[in-house]
Amino acid sequence: MTHPALFVKKGLLLNCLSWFQVDFRQSIVALIESQFPNYPLPSEVQSVLERWDSIRRPIDADPMDLAALMEDQLASDPGAAPLLKQMILRYRRYRAAETEGLREKTHNANIIQTLDEDINSLDAVVEADWFEKIELLRLPRSNDFLPIQYIEQSGLSQIELGPRQYDEKFHILQSPALFLPDLAYFRAKCEMRESPLSVAFLDIDDFKVLNSTTSETHMDRNLLPRFMQTLEAHVYHHGFAYRQGGDEYLILLPSLSQPLVLAFLEELRCKLAALKYPEIEGSTTVSIGVCSAQPNCSLTDRELRDRANDAKKFAKDKGKNCIAVKGGPGLVSQGLQIVRPEIGSRPMKE
Repeated sequence: MTHPALFVKKGLLLNCLSWFQVDFRQSIVALIESQFPNYPLPSEVQSVLERWDSIRRPIDADPMDLAALMEDQLASDPGAAPLLKQMILRYRRYRAAETEGLREKTHNANIIQTLDEDINSLDAVVEADWFEKIELLRLPRSNDFLPIQYIEQSGLSQIELGPRQYDEKFHILQSPALFLPDLAYFRAKCEMRESPLSVAFLDIDDFKVLNSTTSETHMDRNLLPRFMQTLEAHVYHHGFAYRQGGDEYLILLPSLSQPLVLAFLEELRCKLAALKYPEIEGSTTVSIGVCSAQPNCSLTDRELRDRANDAKKFAKDKGKNCIAVKGGPGLVSQGLQIVRPEIGSRPMKE
């Protein structure tokens, strides 16, 4: 018998399908029709619309046994279940982004749970082993049919990069309030180009010890500005760096593969460790956690940031002054691993 948590309300599934149809028509169908009026839609686009209709028809029970529904569809049409999986994951990300601004306004657990009701209802499904094993369908993308110039000029992509705001105390790195909006912007732009994106969470090692042996005045005047200037200069024109607090920083790196991201951050790690500060003894080593998102990544923006934070904590627990990666493209994580600096032939794992 299917686990009760895998029964999904009919209304939630219908909301998911309705949203997907509108989103797909606006971002793909309308774009193609605007550039090629009076011509038939490409076959792969038409196939998605037809499969959407075939998925919509059997959803007539409440609650809905989603596992059984996908099993039936796999038997009748092997492409239906992968498409439904794509719809559910995209809807989950959409709902998370839609409520992000409201979540930032409260710390009340009941309000947050209400805001995340759709996401919470789907978590038991997307984390299930059977769901993870279903192949994720690659949807047609706008760049399959049009050069990037026409896509950018179409007006269908309304998301814009917000005005730059610097940290109020040091005016060197970006304000922490910009991180999630920037992440949403660059994920959309990278997905348009089928490019990856990475988030790095960086923490100064033994900051509390350093802070207790050095006056706050010296830290704010001699150490932190020089540290942040080095970080900002290294990231400049490759992405953005954001100050989260006295010893924590976020880095957003669009359009770089994970090997390039790790090499980039390893150079930064060595550069920061070599810094010298006036009237302050010692060095500032850092622990860095990384999580990368491919174009089909199912994680929400907040989950992407949280996984980078998990990797950063792992790096600190495993000796500090190193880089750790949180693996797994789906909702079910595949563990943590130290990747820089190289540790002989024995990578340290979770």
